[in-house]
Amino acid sequence: MGVPSGTKFVGIASFVDTTEKKSNLSNRYSEVYTIETLSAAGVTPVTGNAIDFTSKKIFNTSSSPATGDLTEDLTDALLGVVQKIYHNDGSAPAVPAGWVLIGSGTYTTSALNIIYAEWCGGSRVEYWIVAG
Repeated sequence: MGVPSGTKFVGIASFVDTTEKKSNLSNRYSEVYTIETLSAAGVTPVTGNAIDFTSKKIFNTSSSPATGDLTEDLTDALLGVVQKIYHNDGSAPAVPAGWVLIGSGTYTTSALNIIYAEWCGGSRVEYWIVAG
């Protein structure tokens, strides 16, 4: 898997406090490594484009990615929950108001994209895109 360029990452074998601190980008992005192991941790992929932030989920799969626009459900959202979304469409999906793209990743049309999203409070959701 590629990683967003220009960001700080903590290696999976590093002994680092990965507690969500919101002010430390390396801690936030270290969650990418954690999310990659979700299927091994018993998290089953769910389908659809309505993203919620109540518990960690993988939305869709690499073999069956979503298409179309993304919506959100912030009811009972929890800080520190990063969602992984497999998406593939002929045009970039519209995201809800309040979603802020971070990093330098861009959506590649008609190719597998992996979108990571994290609710940060209020209506703000930060997301980044990694080519699949």
